[in-house]
Amino acid sequence: MSNPYSQYQKTQVTTASREKVLLMLYEGAIRFTKHASAAMRQKKVAEKGKYISKATAILSELMATLDFKAGGQLAVDLENLYVFMIDKLIEGNIKNDVECLDSVEKLLMTLYEAWKDIVENPRADGVPSPKLQPDEYRKFLDEQSQAQNAPEKSGVTKNDGNAKPVVKLMA
Repeated sequence: MSNPYSQYQKTQVTTASREKVLLMLYEGAIRFTKHASAAMRQKKVAEKGKYISKATAILSELMATLDFKAGGQLAVDLENLYVFMIDKLIEGNIKNDVECLDSVEKLLMTLYEAWKDIVENPRADGVPSPKLQPDEYRKFLDEQSQAQNAPEKSGVTKNDGNAKPVVKLMA
């Protein structure tokens, strides 16, 4: 008889958008890194190795899915970061160094939060993220407010929501 939870997980992955799968991969890598740290602290060598191996496999998968043509320098930077994290996981495994795993977990959390913000709040219009870029977002709002309050002087008309951005930032 099939495990219902396993079936549910399989359905979640096969029906999820590419963006959701990306977030799920990060969630898995974070979870496995945490489990590996806990196993390392408890001196459970086999368990530690199993979880480090799973986290490494996810990072390898993330690296394999990078699109260097579309992503340019960002893809190169992500590849370098994934390689660094894999190296830190291996180093942590060999040296039984929890700090190596903790540093990987922090990097994964930072990337996860950034991707989550992009997925949940897509901004092809170049508007900075209120959560990840609060200073830039406040500046953006101030500029918008100034532009709306002084349309005659600047030659800018009020934004009716149909304005096209001059510069588009990568989402």
